[in-house]
Amino acid sequence: MGRTAIIIAVSYGILGGVAVVVIGGLVWSSTVGRRLPIDARKLAQREKTWFGIVVVSLVGLLFATIFFTPYGRSDAGGAQVVKVTGQQFAWLFPRTRIRAGRPVAFELTSTDVNHDFAVFNPQHTFLFQIQVIPGKTSVYRYTFEKPGRYTAECWEYCGLGHDQMTSSFTVTR
Repeated sequence: MGRTAIIIAVSYGILGGVAVVVIGGLVWSSTVGRRLPIDARKLAQREKTWFGIVVVSLVGLLFATIFFTPYGRSDAGGAQVVKVTGQQFAWLFPRTRIRAGRPVAFELTSTDVNHDFAVFNPQHTFLFQIQVIPGKTSVYRYTFEKPGRYTAECWEYCGLGHDQMTSSFTVTR
């Protein structure tokens, strides 16, 4: 498991554990606790407090994970341009040499239906994905740090041969 997956799993695990303890305490106190008259003002204050706790928890979870998600980084210029065409059921790559350490601008088009271009490194770890729509050019910039054989898959169901829509390309030094 990669570092990103571990950070996300730990963050969600902590939040889940806190939620179980809090909900368990509320259920226990509501079933075992003494029956007191209902104080609407106190209930409203508790509701506001819990709302604040939920918002703070979600914002904390966002900041704990957002910087580790695999988003591509834009590059101002000088990128290697790779034009890729999606069609049922293949990704068509030109015979372009992709060099590691230099930004790559993937210019993606589709000849028929929607596709989703998802790229994996040689260990089959997900790197990025982008929607590819017929009649439009989608551009995604990414810098491959290491040479190797990378895989591109379609993540948008595009017909009966969708599961076979896999291609690969090589990144060199």
